[in-house]
Amino acid sequence: MSRVCILTDSTAQFTRQSFPGRERVFIAPFSIREERSSAGQAPRYRLAAPSEMDFLQKYQELSRLYDSILVLTLSSLLSPAAHHARAASTRFNDHAMIDVLDTRTTSFGLGWLVEAAAGAALAGETIGQIIAQARVNIAHIYLLYFISEPAVLVESAGIGPAQALVAGMLGIHPVFLLEDGRLTLVEKTRSQRGVLEYFEEFLDEFDSPACVALVHGSEPSLPRLGVLRQHIQGAHPQAQFVEQAFSPHVEAILGKKSIGLAVKQKG
Repeated sequence: MSRVCILTDSTAQFTRQSFPGRERVFIAPFSIREERSSAGQAPRYRLAAPSEMDFLQKYQELSRLYDSILVLTLSSLLSPAAHHARAASTRFNDHAMIDVLDTRTTSFGLGWLVEAAAGAALAGETIGQIIAQARVNIAHIYLLYFISEPAVLVESAGIGPAQALVAGMLGIHPVFLLEDGRLTLVEKTRSQRGVLEYFEEFLDEFDSPACVALVHGSEPSLPRLGVLRQHIQGAHPQAQFVEQAFSPHVEAILGKKSIGLAVKQKG
């Protein structure tokens, strides 16, 4: 029987610490690097993806224990991690089979995919079967974000610097859907109440989600998160609900003031 393991990156967030197949999941970590800033300005921090050599080293280590390695990375439009993983796979010449899948998601979206893949690997499914199911699962995961920091809007959402500055000056509250791996602007509200209402309306479009996650940065800019939490639990009491802060590496992408809602439909 082929032994399959899952290699993911450190933007994956899991609904629980222990899940079936957790011992088959390994992490290629991002790193956060401080950049020098002008005198009097706070230092800037940038997220650095695991390099080609980092992935190659992981492949060498894991090939001693497993026949197949499935690499699940965050969206290639948010980070070059998937590109580095693929480049490393072309250089790898050991016996293990390596497949790299750009999941077009991150955070809980990526975590849900990893949890499902790990459970399938534990159950003895082949890497081909696990990939096929992961592709199905990707189509059933939706991530919505409220992002207010101009630097994040420029670097992660692809908004021009001038547009981001004007949006902040006008008090515009932009909401983005992570769609096909890209942050796509779907709403521009004038108030925090408008953001909450949009999140609630978005959630109400789902009939019976399997999982709902409320996630936020370390300094969320919406003070009424309790209202959203109550709406989630009231609208979908049957769904698994989890609330967490962004992991440090997700926060480096989306910002400390951002709010996110992740929904997984039943496949």
